[in-house]
Amino acid sequence: MNIKYILISGILLVLTMQTLVFALIPPPPVNQVMGVYDTNFANLTEIKCRVCHSSGVPDSHHKLVPTGEYVCMNCHPVVTNPDGSPNITIPRDCLRCHGTTFNGLNIRVPHHETQIAQDRHCSFCHGNIVDDFDDGHYIPAYNVSLVTPDTKYKIINSTTGKKWGGCEACHEADATLTPPVYFNNKTHHRLGSLSGFNPQNVSKCATCHDTHSSQYGPDFIRYCERCHATRSLHNIQYDYANTSSKSGYGHIGNNWDCNGCHAWYVAGATAPGTDVIVPTIAALSTGRVYEGETTLLTIHGKDLVTSVNGVTHSSVVVITNGTGTNVLTPGSITPDNIVVTVPALNRGTYGIYALKNGNVKSNRLPVTAIPKVIIKSVRKNGSNLEISGSGFGPYDPAYKDFVNITVTLVKKGTVKYRTVEINGWSDTLIRVISGDTAAGDTAMVNSIYGTSSAKVTKYRGGDKK
Repeated sequence: MNIKYILISGILLVLTMQTLVFALIPPPPVNQVMGVYDTNFANLTEIKCRVCHSSGVPDSHHKLVPTGEYVCMNCHPVVTNPDGSPNITIPRDCLRCHGTTFNGLNIRVPHHETQIAQDRHCSFCHGNIVDDFDDGHYIPAYNVSLVTPDTKYKIINSTTGKKWGGCEACHEADATLTPPVYFNNKTHHRLGSLSGFNPQNVSKCATCHDTHSSQYGPDFIRYCERCHATRSLHNIQYDYANTSSKSGYGHIGNNWDCNGCHAWYVAGATAPGTDVIVPTIAALSTGRVYEGETTLLTIHGKDLVTSVNGVTHSSVVVITNGTGTNVLTPGSITPDNIVVTVPALNRGTYGIYALKNGNVKSNRLPVTAIPKVIIKSVRKNGSNLEISGSGFGPYDPAYKDFVNITVTLVKKGTVKYRTVEINGWSDTLIRVISGDTAAGDTAMVNSIYGTSSAKVTKYRGGDKK
């Protein structure tokens, strides 16, 4: 009996000491980013959306107009002013169109309602911060033990309220942030139709829950490991160069990161998985490039290159249009920045991400390749002008205040505008009627992709139009 009492007392002492130690540690400042900010998209604003969609947003939408998928009026309806004159509304709030009905359109939420998300290929957007359910990653088959993390927490300090032994040791709600961070169950339950809550579809619950009353309950950790497995969790460390020994900045910092999840003193003996730390990218110097031209691009992020135990792990850059990929070697790289030359791209939308050691992906950000507005010639033949070039894009007379042609003469500091009537518009040729235009005037094309100008020359019979 005495031996049993001593053993029990020893175990209780260890647990008490652990609790006292954790009571002295303030809640860790968790980096609430999974490639994107960890909140509900309903709380995002235009400014927050543009953290990822840094530029090129109008361009990516405008390129859908020539394909016939949309017309200008879908996004920029024409309204009538009180005096009867027409006016164009230009809403630049993503949430006006996405996830609601705007101007007769009902456009899906552009993230977890996509087919890729519905297929549960989470790493497409988030990188290897998470796993794909079907990528063959390791999920333990054995029963849970004392060191197995709980989906919520195992122990809570009644005095401090500190939780440990599961996700909520670090990932708790924080209503003081803008936008707020919610509890895990709320963020997961608001993954659009993926979660089965929008629209109601209880069959989707089995994606994350055991709905047949297993001995471990509906929140069994093995279900979470379909997307949050050791391969990803053990290799996350926000800003490894500066926070590798600090708590709360990832899962491979000091012993708190181990104990916070595993809630057992043995688990904190050695930080696991510190070999290939998952890189993240936060911003691009530009999300807009010109088709057919090389672009020097700077990628800002964390852990793009890391040195662990004397071994350096570096990244390359991958740019893809969904069907093909182009691997780019950085011109220079630091843990926080990559400078890379993007080769000439065809017109379209691309994704760009960092790839470390050939198999660990960062989250991806969008890049749009648009045409550059180029005027090759402006020739006058009588009262007709022909403007040839490329990148003129589509034209709609309802938007003549924005997409148009101006012809000017500057004389003694005074600008004189010529009369202009558009008679035809294509991506490569614009026909204009202007009786008072003369050779030497300046013609400017204002297209949805940008502007360009050139001098008017007189057409001669031998010239090529």
